[in-house]
Amino acid sequence: MVPIVCIVGKGGAGKTRVVEMLVAELKNRGYRVATVKHSVHGFDLDQPGKDSWQHAQAGSDAVVISSPQKLALIRKVDHDNTLAELSRFIGPDFDIILAEGFKQDKAPKIEVHRKEQGTDLICEREELLAVVTDEQLERNIPQYAPDDAPGLVDLIEKRYLNKEEEELVSLFVNGEPVPLNDFVRRLFSNTLFGMISSLKRIPQAISIDISVRRKARE
Repeated sequence: MVPIVCIVGKGGAGKTRVVEMLVAELKNRGYRVATVKHSVHGFDLDQPGKDSWQHAQAGSDAVVISSPQKLALIRKVDHDNTLAELSRFIGPDFDIILAEGFKQDKAPKIEVHRKEQGTDLICEREELLAVVTDEQLERNIPQYAPDDAPGLVDLIEKRYLNKEEEELVSLFVNGEPVPLNDFVRRLFSNTLFGMISSLKRIPQAISIDISVRRKARE
């Protein structure tokens, strides 16, 4: 899976600003970055009267808006998606996903802290990758000044972006990610690429996406 890092903190701590700085620094270093914003209050991209709004009003469970420059997917869901589930929609064509919020998720976190908000943190120690803070905290964890994007990206690079892998293989069953050890990952990769290479009039495969859905039995 594409590595995911959450930026969390209390309201008004400056999470969005930290995300903006990290995106800019990662892009300057040549990385492909995707971002996710969590909204506990919901949101609505459809505007009454627009074609996409009319599609949804007619009962469509998913509406895709596509243009030569960008696309958007608006899909009804029955639960608050985890970052692992959202990563499937984002796809594998990125080096890292930065998520603002998602403090309940299991992904590693950078917490943004402000002195005036007290000394307590919202994350448990084992979840924290680092703290962005305007004061020195008496905690045994990497701490960075609010404007030290280079330092933070150095840490992210060391932990998540300098691992060389020949193939990136992800398996989801019923929407949940399934961890794969090196043997199983290579088995999947070698088997699938071998099968594809035996097909006629198929270009050399760089990536393979397979989705198998079994119809529910009545």
